[in-house]
Amino acid sequence: MLNLPIRSPAGKEATVQAYNVAVTDTLKSFPTMNFSFIGDGANEAAEKMIMPRVIITDPTTGQQYRIASSNPVPTARFRVYAITTIHIAHDLHDYYIENTVTGSQSLKACCDLLTGGTKFKYSIDDNISDHDFGSDSLGNAHGDDILSSIASAFDIEYWFDNCTIHFAKEIGKKDSFVFIDRVNTSKIQVNEDYTTITTAIKGTGKQIDVQNNGGNGNLDSVEGFAKSMINADFGVNKQQMCQDFANRSQKVQARGVDVNRLYDTIKNAGVSPEWFFAYELQEQNANMGWLNHWSYPHGDPYNDAVVVCNWIKSIAYSDTLNPAWSAAEGSISPDPNLQSKWEQDYGKGTIGRLYLQATAAAVWELAGRSGNASMGKPLAGCVSTIKGWGGHTVQASSGGGSGQIAAFARQYAGVHYVWGGNSPSGWDCSGFVAYVYNHFGIPMHQPTTYEEYQGQVVGPPYQEGDMLFWGARGNAYHVALALDSNTLEMAANPERGTVIQAISAWPPDFAVRNSAMATKVSGGDDSSDDSSSDTDTSSDTTTQYTCQGEYRSPMAADDKWGPIWADPFSSDTITDQDTLMAALKKQVHDYPDVQYTTDWITFKDAFSHGINNEIAVGNYGYLRDRYGIDVNVRIQSYTRYRDRDTTQTDTVTFGNKIFGIDEWNNRENQANAALHKAPKKPETVTPPVTFDDIQTINVKKESEENG
Repeated sequence: MLNLPIRSPAGKEATVQAYNVAVTDTLKSFPTMNFSFIGDGANEAAEKMIMPRVIITDPTTGQQYRIASSNPVPTARFRVYAITTIHIAHDLHDYYIENTVTGSQSLKACCDLLTGGTKFKYSIDDNISDHDFGSDSLGNAHGDDILSSIASAFDIEYWFDNCTIHFAKEIGKKDSFVFIDRVNTSKIQVNEDYTTITTAIKGTGKQIDVQNNGGNGNLDSVEGFAKSMINADFGVNKQQMCQDFANRSQKVQARGVDVNRLYDTIKNAGVSPEWFFAYELQEQNANMGWLNHWSYPHGDPYNDAVVVCNWIKSIAYSDTLNPAWSAAEGSISPDPNLQSKWEQDYGKGTIGRLYLQATAAAVWELAGRSGNASMGKPLAGCVSTIKGWGGHTVQASSGGGSGQIAAFARQYAGVHYVWGGNSPSGWDCSGFVAYVYNHFGIPMHQPTTYEEYQGQVVGPPYQEGDMLFWGARGNAYHVALALDSNTLEMAANPERGTVIQAISAWPPDFAVRNSAMATKVSGGDDSSDDSSSDTDTSSDTTTQYTCQGEYRSPMAADDKWGPIWADPFSSDTITDQDTLMAALKKQVHDYPDVQYTTDWITFKDAFSHGINNEIAVGNYGYLRDRYGIDVNVRIQSYTRYRDRDTTQTDTVTFGNKIFGIDEWNNRENQANAALHKAPKKPETVTPPVTFDDIQTINVKKESEENG
C-alpha cells in the first residue's frame, strides 16, 4: 500500500490507501499514474472525493496528477476503484490561446505565447535557434496543441516539473544502462513494425507565383527592363551571347566553365541567362561567385550558379520591397514616395525587385540620383549588353512549330540519367520533360506527379509534345515525351540513359496533352484557351517553387525495399536546394519501427551484477538483442510501481532502433546460407476440419418410419 495525498476542487485534503500505483513516463507525452483502492472505512473520505478535477500527488516525487477516469467495481462488501490520472501539465489544454505569431520567431517568443496568462512557466535548457514559420501561424489553439507544434517546429523535446515546462534539444543521458537477457533482466521482447516504412519522397520549397512563359522581356527602356520577369526572354542570339560571354567573363576563364552548360543550368533554375550573363559582366570578379554576391567559390561553378539563382528568386519574390538606399560606396536618403511607387511598378518576380534590394547603384539609377557617381548604372549597362547580343523586346514566347519540339528533343539522346537532374549534364525522366517544355517557354517542373496534371488526359494516337505516363494518375512513376504518334523519348534509367524508342515497345498507361504545347505544335500562338484542360495554362500565373527535388534512400534500390513513397513534402520557408534535401531525408522513414520491452529482475537495485543502470525516459544505453548483438537504444517509456509490496513488475520500453543497410545485408546473407542447407522432409500437417468434411446424416421423419 502507498498513501497518496488527494485534494478536491474545493481544497479539501485527504489520503487514499492505494495499491499497484504505477507511474508511466513516455517521451514527448504527458506522464500518467494509475492505481487501485478499496472503498472501505480507511478510504471513506477519499472515496467521497472521487470527482472531476481532483488532484493526486505522487509522494515519492511531488508530481501532481489530475484524475482522468474512475472505474468502481462492486464486490461483496466494497467497491474496488481503478483510477487513471494524467499529469497536471495536461491542464495546458484548459487554455485556448487565440493570439498567434508568424514568420521568424525565437523559442522564447513562442513559449511566451504558450504560457502568457496561464499558471505555467517554462525553462529553456539549451541554446536553440530561431524557427521561421513562413506564412503559417502558431497559436489559435489549445495550449497542449501549441506545445506539440513548438516541439515539432524547433525539433526539441520537453519534460515537466509540475507546472514548469523544460525544453531541450534532447532530454536524457548517453550510456546510462546495460541490459542483458537472463543476467539483469528476465526477458527482452522485440517488435518490428514494417508497415510504416517509406524510402522515397518528393518535395518543394517556398511557393512562388511566376508569370506564364519566359516572354515579355522589355529592352525599350531601363524601367521596362526592370519590370521584366527574372525568367524573361529577350530574343538574343544565343550563340553570339555565349561566345561573347566566354571571351569577356573573368570567372569563366579563371574556372574553365562550359558556357553552354552554365546557360542550361541557369535557365533550368528559373532565371533568364540573358540578364544573368549581362549582370555578371557589369559586376564581374574572377575571385568571387556569380553576380559578385558570394565572396568565395564553392568548388563547383555550376552549383554556385544554382545557389545564386535560388538567392535571386528568394529576393525577387520577397513579400515587401526594401530598397538598398545605402552601401559601403555611398548612400541617398530614403524616399517613402519612391518606395511606394516601386512597390507598385516592380511586383514579385521582376528584375527590378531584385536589383532594388540587392544593388544600391540600381536604386540610385532608378531614383535619378547619385550616391556615388563612380558606381555607374548597372541596369542601363545590362540593357546595352543584351542589345549587343541581338536582344530586343519580346512580346510573347515564340512558338515551336510542328516538328521543332521533336527535333530539339532528339539532340539529347544519349544524355546520362541522373536522379533529380534537370539539365543536359544529367536528368531523370521528369527532369528531361521539364527541360524540353521550359525551353519552349512553357513552365514545367519536376516531379512526375506535378507534370501529370498539366493538361488534359488523352488516348492514342498521341501527338508531338504529349507527356506519356506509367502508373495510375496521381501516383505515376515514369514519364516520357511523345515525338510523334509512334515514337517516344525518355530518360529511362542509369543503365540506358536518354533513349528514343517505339511507343509500342512499352505502351503508357495514360497521356496528358498540354494546351500551350499543343498550340506550339500546331504553329499557333499561346492565346487560345483549352477549356477542357485540367490546368488552365492560359492564365497569367503558374505554380513554381524556389527549389524542388526528390530524395531516395539507399533502401529504395530494387534489391532492397524498393521505392515506397512518402507523402509529398512542402515548405513555405525553404529556398535552398541543400536545405530542402536535408529536410526530405528527415521525412523518409526507411527502417522499421522497432520496440524492445523488458521487465525487471535485479536492476531495480543501484548495482546489479556490477552494472549501474540509470533508468529515465530519454536515456540511451545498450541491450543484447535476439541476435546476440549489443544495440544502442533509447528509453521511450518507463512504468514503475511505487508501492513496495506490489506483485506487479516494472517495465521499460526501448526504441526506435534504426537499422542500417548492413543489418539487412547480414540478414540476407544468413537467409541465403539457410537456403543452401540440406532440405528437411516436410512435416505432415493435418488441415482443419471444414464444413465439407462433415458427413451428412439422413434421419427419417417419424411419420416415414411409422408409415
